[in-house]
Amino acid sequence: KVVAFVLGGGIGKRLYPLTQDRAKPALPFGGSYRVIDFVLSNLIHSRIRKIYVLTQYEPRSLEEHILEGWAPIFGAGRYNLIRLLPAKEGTESGWYTGTADAINQNKRYAWESKPDIVNIFGADHIYLMDISQMNDFHISKRADLTISAIPVKIEKASKKYGVLVVDDKSRLIKFEEKPANPSPIPKNPQYCLCSMGNYAFNLQVLIEELVIDKHKKTTRDRNLVKTDPDHYSSHDFGYDVIPSMLGRGRDIFVYNFNNNIILGSNRNEKVYWRDIGDLDDFYSANMDLLNKNPSINLHNDRWEIFTKADSLQPAKFIEGAQIVSSIIANGCIISGAIIEKSILSYNVKVNEGTNITDSFIMGYSEIGRNTIIKKAIIDRRIYIPDNTVIGIDKELDRKRGLTVSGEGVTIVPTKYRF
Repeated sequence: KVVAFVLGGGIGKRLYPLTQDRAKPALPFGGSYRVIDFVLSNLIHSRIRKIYVLTQYEPRSLEEHILEGWAPIFGAGRYNLIRLLPAKEGTESGWYTGTADAINQNKRYAWESKPDIVNIFGADHIYLMDISQMNDFHISKRADLTISAIPVKIEKASKKYGVLVVDDKSRLIKFEEKPANPSPIPKNPQYCLCSMGNYAFNLQVLIEELVIDKHKKTTRDRNLVKTDPDHYSSHDFGYDVIPSMLGRGRDIFVYNFNNNIILGSNRNEKVYWRDIGDLDDFYSANMDLLNKNPSINLHNDRWEIFTKADSLQPAKFIEGAQIVSSIIANGCIISGAIIEKSILSYNVKVNEGTNITDSFIMGYSEIGRNTIIKKAIIDRRIYIPDNTVIGIDKELDRKRGLTVSGEGVTIVPTKYRF
């Protein structure tokens, strides 16, 4: 018996300006999905039927997506439940100060169901996972808490991820919060074990730990937390609760995500988990879908990614349009244009003579004639006039007020007007 909380209130500061009007989990992905669709689909496929989605920052887009797309299929009913919990509905009636505070304010929803396990998952990663296998591992270890983790190269993990050090029985013995020099895996020294931010708690343990954390003084000064963790907390699972549990000898185990196998895959397939923490990560995760054999298989009929599918006509290509290695969603009309290695979400109109390469058009936009777009992300509801050039001259893009990422991806935000 499992209850799941999905933390959907992420701000996504490093993804600005794409997150100026939406929470990170509401970002469009892959032509027809939103980022949150991946964790919700994983929970549904894992036969978890009581799911609470916690929202906070710019929740409108995310809430509309769930209410219009998910609730009609998996909403309140005898067998399924996905329920939105905005911050204002918390028992303490206030904005969440951290991930642990978010769960603390809504712990009654877990308590009233008396589950064996409480899963707490983030909503801002791209991956496929059978969560029931992690929960089985949790039960077999008689753990108080189980953390899912994935091996990541040392240089990539440095200063970016929480790092877990385990013994030969997968028991957590040390937790490093975004270290500059992560502790390597003993038998695989080029890699370290990084937390995915996904947890399986015993209910009673979770409640006890939330009470302990709640009674500490709230601070955003993490140096103060580090020097006096018994009295101060930022109310975050990774930074506060887990180190506190470890220090008091709780039984914490680590589930290696590499051991996870989903229906429809084979044992030779590598597991896939992508953090889309910044603009370049987000861009590359989308572009990876265009490869002949992408790292993640979104065409697995036995592990479908559910979403709110916009009701639109099939895509149409006319006047000699050329489409090469691209994903084109419903509602698009490509007229005499060339689309190469790009993703076009719903309802994009592209006119004659235009060339779009290595780009992600997020949908509901029109692109004029004889326009060139290269290595760019175009947010929703943008009109691009005839003869516009985007992504060729990065300095010109910056002078226009557009954002250019560290790896040279030009971002056109939804409120931009040419």
